[in-house]
Amino acid sequence: MSSSSQKRKASGPDCYTDNVWKRTKGTVIDKLQRSVPFNFFLSSVDSDPTTHDEDLTLSFPELLDKSLGDLTESLHINFMVQLGWLFAQYFLTEQRGKTVSLLYEHCDEDLDALKAMKKIPNLRYTKVKPQSAFGHHHTKLSMFAYSDGSVRVVVMTANLREEDWTNLTQGIWVSPKFPLLQDSDKHNGDSLTGFKNDILRYFRSYNLRLLDSWIDKIQKCDFRSANVFFISSIPGKHYEPMWGQTYLRNILKTHAHIPSGSPSDWPIISQCSSIGSLGASEKDWLTSEFIYNLSSSTHSDKTKKCSPFSLIYPTLNNVLDSWDGPLGGFCLPYSDNVHKNQTWLKNYMCKWRSHSRNRTRAVPHIKSYCRVSPCCTEMSWFLLTSANLSKAAWGRETKSDRCNYIMSQEVGVLFLPQFLIGCDTFPLDKTQHGRTIPFPLPFDLPLTPYSINDQPWRADVIP
Repeated sequence: MSSSSQKRKASGPDCYTDNVWKRTKGTVIDKLQRSVPFNFFLSSVDSDPTTHDEDLTLSFPELLDKSLGDLTESLHINFMVQLGWLFAQYFLTEQRGKTVSLLYEHCDEDLDALKAMKKIPNLRYTKVKPQSAFGHHHTKLSMFAYSDGSVRVVVMTANLREEDWTNLTQGIWVSPKFPLLQDSDKHNGDSLTGFKNDILRYFRSYNLRLLDSWIDKIQKCDFRSANVFFISSIPGKHYEPMWGQTYLRNILKTHAHIPSGSPSDWPIISQCSSIGSLGASEKDWLTSEFIYNLSSSTHSDKTKKCSPFSLIYPTLNNVLDSWDGPLGGFCLPYSDNVHKNQTWLKNYMCKWRSHSRNRTRAVPHIKSYCRVSPCCTEMSWFLLTSANLSKAAWGRETKSDRCNYIMSQEVGVLFLPQFLIGCDTFPLDKTQHGRTIPFPLPFDLPLTPYSINDQPWRADVIP
């Protein structure tokens, strides 16, 4: 438990406060409008007041602020849920009693027992059991429905529990409100990015009654203002490139521009909070499959040279120097046994540095992937997702039938510049005059590689 959590009195939902929402209550819609066109935020850091006033900081209660619309019901699809904390957010924002639908893998309460005692009349829920011992229902997505029939989608990296929203770095994308389609509209209300079709495909993959009404809501709404792509993973063998790394590859191949130089010179950066078992060498999966797929672009590179790759993952000192000290490493489950079998990975590792966003001491639970220019002034694309660097999340090609085999549910949003700012690349350098505002990266460039003495944080190694 974080230090600020330990100080909090557990006397009921009215004991919760929010230092960010105190400042923005009733005006959160203005913050969302100022974040256009990216709509990309980092979570607030309790222990660092400098983050509380930032335009691109967002706290969970702000998602429930009444300025965003007359809320009627909510849907939360997530991995881990702390029920008391979640309900307290509705109490705090005066949204108590609204219907909440919950799709989850882990919850700290026995919901069946609470239902039998009639203590959760406004909660509809379904527990998702992973199909594989190595897979998880890892998606982190929320939807909010309003009295005018509109809906809003939020894709994030945080679990629905207090510790995830206290002193960690989380990523949050908040959509605009998608209004009801008008009777006169002769289209299905999808965007140029196909967001509506893709989120419907993901929801339908569950085949759950709990989601039927939400599928209906989506179908009735106009999603033409969606300017990002919806990238998801579901468990199973997939022969069509519609999920995970193969779907991402197809979109990049169609839309990702590399405007100058050799495409193979543009590094790919991965930043995550856990790492799976990747093999005895980088050629087993990382470079031969994953980086190969992420290297796709509209440019045809006949050399097929592997793009440079870097992995941002907290060092031991990153965590020890964090706001919560070693307790801050609770969200980094990378194990020592896995690392011992892939020590080659350290050659690609870089420290967590986020001085530009005041988050260096806030342990990153965010997961992101991007491709930047060698000079770090431009970016071809950026992905915010629940998916860590693992075969379970992204899939692996099976040798027998050449399909993409995925074990987890994951959801992310892909930012491509032509759909947000009408340019081939996102600017990253604030000194680039005459261009739109820089993309708000969650980490610092240039990257800081591990020193010879640095070690990645491992959850089962006690400092």
